[in-house]
Amino acid sequence: MYIFKEPSENSFEKVGITGKVFPLESLTSKTEVVFIETEVGHETVVRQKESDFLYYILEGNGIFTIDDKNYFCEKGNLVVVPAGKKFTYKGKLKMLLCITPPWKEDQEEILS
Repeated sequence: MYIFKEPSENSFEKVGITGKVFPLESLTSKTEVVFIETEVGHETVVRQKESDFLYYILEGNGIFTIDDKNYFCEKGNLVVVPAGKKFTYKGKLKMLLCITPPWKEDQEEILS
């Protein structure tokens, strides 16, 4: 299968966000795609040691803080967080997140 519908169930709920992971394992092991929703933002500051995070803003607006600098984002923007950068975000947002390589808990450092 090469076309995927948005998963009907949440895959996770944590730190102020909910996510639905698209089941791509049968096609690729190099990228993970997640639908993210938040009413207020990510409640922690994190650093992903090995993965690049690309957030496409589907709805809403907010502020991404990347390496202590604030960036306003809104519908239609692509926010790129390279591996190794500390970041968080605030706002009411719906986003499509592409993670390369896929997220692994042991690669993530929670800073606050």
